[in-house]
Amino acid sequence: MQTELACAVLSYRDEPALIAAVRSLLEQEEEVELVVVNSGGGDPAGRLQADGVDVPVVNVPERLYPGGARNVGIDATTAPYLAFLAADCIAEPGWVAGRLRDHRGGAVAVASTLTNAYRDSRAACASYLLLHNRLVTADSTVPRALYGLSYDRRLFALYGRFAEDLRSGEDTEFNARFMAAYPIVKAPDVRTAHRYPTTPAAMFRDAFRRGRLQATMLGRIDGRARPRSFLVTARAVLNVPHALQFAWNAPNGSRSRHLGAWPLIAAGGAAYAAGALTTVLRPYPTGPMPSSGRSRTPPDGGPGGFAGSG
Repeated sequence: MQTELACAVLSYRDEPALIAAVRSLLEQEEEVELVVVNSGGGDPAGRLQADGVDVPVVNVPERLYPGGARNVGIDATTAPYLAFLAADCIAEPGWVAGRLRDHRGGAVAVASTLTNAYRDSRAACASYLLLHNRLVTADSTVPRALYGLSYDRRLFALYGRFAEDLRSGEDTEFNARFMAAYPIVKAPDVRTAHRYPTTPAAMFRDAFRRGRLQATMLGRIDGRARPRSFLVTARAVLNVPHALQFAWNAPNGSRSRHLGAWPLIAAGGAAYAAGALTTVLRPYPTGPMPSSGRSRTPPDGGPGGFAGSG
């Protein structure tokens, strides 16, 4: 019987947490077709084998941006559904089963809920709330973003591959191509634990870096001559009260911990905005991005290509 879900674990320079990420998938209750895609150097195959883990590894010497690594994962797997896991994340129990349940029910794309791997770290809590409060659900008043998707493989035949020239946001760009035709299902029991920075200094550096990346990514996707520096800065400022709202609405068991991180949340928002503002004077070439098969409309048959999709 063919394994239904594949997962490509994406690693850059043989990340230290790679083994834990792979083991979190091997320990799932349902079988998953697994491949590690590493770029930029290191010996992930050797480290995995030394730890008693035997999985296929594609090791690309040069650096790949996330979209390029995802595309390698597409080509290296065959299961009808495909997910991706960053090497600094952990697939919590039920990660595979929940995805398969919704895909078997007709979902073309299934989103996950992001959690904090370091819940006792105030800096990690602040980073979690600042960066990803829309990817989790505190209550019905908190908007939810849909990320961490697994996909029906047929989407890649209809809409092309991930953009390989974006340092971040490759999934945002790809998901925008099909969301009008195929809704994304949110599976609350599919949970991905992310390893956030655990010290204030590391948190501020990470927020600054992400602000730069977000401004550049939005500018490229929108086809502008410059990054969206001021838009991202405004969003960063507005996101601070959203993060605090999430902390206030958190369950009693975590509310005090989340609220205790509020000074770092505000400072992290400032660092994120500062990162975005550093891109103001950084023009880059306009025009179409390098092709990754980015058709925004399906071929003849359109949505009918997924018979029985819900």
